[in-house]
Amino acid sequence: MALQGKGFFIENLSECEGGEPGPILAAAQAAGLSHVVVKIADGTIPTGVNAAGVDFTAPVVETLHAAGIAVWGWHYIYGDNPGAEAALAITRTQALGLDGYVVSAGVEYERPGKSSGARQFIATIHSALKVSVALSSYRFPYYHPKFPWSDFLSLCDLHMPLVFWEQVHDASEQLIESKHQCDSLPNARPYIPTGAAYSAPGWNPTAQDIIDFLDTAQALSLPAVNFFKWDTCQINLPLTWQAIASFPWPASSQSIPAMRSLTTTASKTSAIPTDAFLLRFLAALNSRNATQVATLYDLCAIQVWADQVRRSAEAIQAGFASFFNSLPTRTILSIVSAEVEDDLRKFTWKAGASTGETILTVKNGKVVLDYTFIK
Repeated sequence: MALQGKGFFIENLSECEGGEPGPILAAAQAAGLSHVVVKIADGTIPTGVNAAGVDFTAPVVETLHAAGIAVWGWHYIYGDNPGAEAALAITRTQALGLDGYVVSAGVEYERPGKSSGARQFIATIHSALKVSVALSSYRFPYYHPKFPWSDFLSLCDLHMPLVFWEQVHDASEQLIESKHQCDSLPNARPYIPTGAAYSAPGWNPTAQDIIDFLDTAQALSLPAVNFFKWDTCQINLPLTWQAIASFPWPASSQSIPAMRSLTTTASKTSAIPTDAFLLRFLAALNSRNATQVATLYDLCAIQVWADQVRRSAEAIQAGFASFFNSLPTRTILSIVSAEVEDDLRKFTWKAGASTGETILTVKNGKVVLDYTFIK
């Protein structure tokens, strides 16, 4: 079963519909969820097990599976006893018949000497589990250089960063920047973000935040998204829950396999663009006519240009006009190298003394997302 569409993290299963399988299934179906990610352990302690030792996670997994909803497990680890944590991860994942496993790690792994523990842990579960493994951690890796990103990701199949825009309302911008940073990591893996669906003192995510997050995820051609967390969102943030539930997630040609596969799709790279859209785009740029360039963008396109975010074709047109005015007369923009893969157009360019890299997402012949870095 492919991981595709909308999903929710669950921290405390008993606080979701009282932990009852039937109501949990009904709520998941009403919200259009394709998957849930339920907490199965914390360190070396299993979760979802009551005081009598009865595992109340198992009947929920069985009920959701019977209805075609995927169930993954997540596990927060501390790294003090990686062997025991890995053994518990394997036992819980296999006993519950889960579709995937998410390792969640944070500040503890930024401490000195934790890289070896990360390698031990991920190697152990990789050798034993036959389902996909994902890493869930910080949204901006550049801010956490001591975290052992490469060690964990070396044997993961997916990257599920926690894209929490707490205290602000810039979900789209944070998602774009998070994907850029995560894709730049050594051993980068396919990206499936987890958005904010919880409260913090003085702050709640708004319905518009959720729509912006999901719109941007689709513009980035992401196969799936998650939200954290069901336990409190449905009861305490009904408007947030409704925004997630009512957002349509159409079937996508992209999907992430539930079974392990670390192969990558070959892309076409060339120094001179042969892609028809890139040729049109290059011609429009060299016309130095901002209006002509803007016609290649969707009316609701988003452009991230260096440190600026432009949210409409009109704003993008004004940005190009400013850029063209900054160039010396008769400057020609040339593409140094180009890569085309499905809806993505990635190219490096040179215009006089200016150089940069642009990544375009093109849908129905129009740019819906432009991420440009000025070097």
